[in-house]
Amino acid sequence: MKKVMYALCIGVCALFVSCSKSDDNSGSNEGGVVNNNFSSEVTAVASKDIIQKMATGKATIYGGTTPPEVKLPSGFLFHTGEIVLSHTTLGDKDPIINKVHDGFFYKFYNQSGSKLKVDYFNQSGGNYAANGVDAVISGEGNKFTIFFLNKERDLVALSGEFTGDAIKDFQQSVINKVEEPVGTVRVFKSKSGYAESFREFNLYHTN
Repeated sequence: MKKVMYALCIGVCALFVSCSKSDDNSGSNEGGVVNNNFSSEVTAVASKDIIQKMATGKATIYGGTTPPEVKLPSGFLFHTGEIVLSHTTLGDKDPIINKVHDGFFYKFYNQSGSKLKVDYFNQSGGNYAANGVDAVISGEGNKFTIFFLNKERDLVALSGEFTGDAIKDFQQSVINKVEEPVGTVRVFKSKSGYAESFREFNLYHTN
């Protein structure tokens, strides 16, 4: 009888651990949707079908209608540092898989409810840059995802945990809505794990 009870306890514990891991997968390296509750403003930019496709492609998406205010003091930007393409739905056929790429600078402002503005540009000064881009944000607590359409009209999702002066576990995911092949999902992660605050003054004054 004791052996039967012991085996039963082991089975219940294993089931509990398995369920716990499954619940946590959405915030892990495997991506997924954490809280499938999105405001109408968010789904007007990123439909739930598109969000699910991104999550299936290993993007981590934080839902919720009480996101943090992702804002730095005046004169500061978020700097991703070098980023790595960690997942792509093209698999090994993607020529940039696992390669290190120049990072990006981001500025978020005029956040009101689910809406905000985004400025962004590439660290190397390439053509990937725009100011005053309309964006939406979802999330709860300190975790969030910001969605916007880039210059190519592909959907970008920026996810992470706002710490007050940085974004922990920064992730930049893109799903091709225009660029070929359409539907491709790429997930880039900061090599350092953070998008850190950077004084804008230092971009133009290196000495």
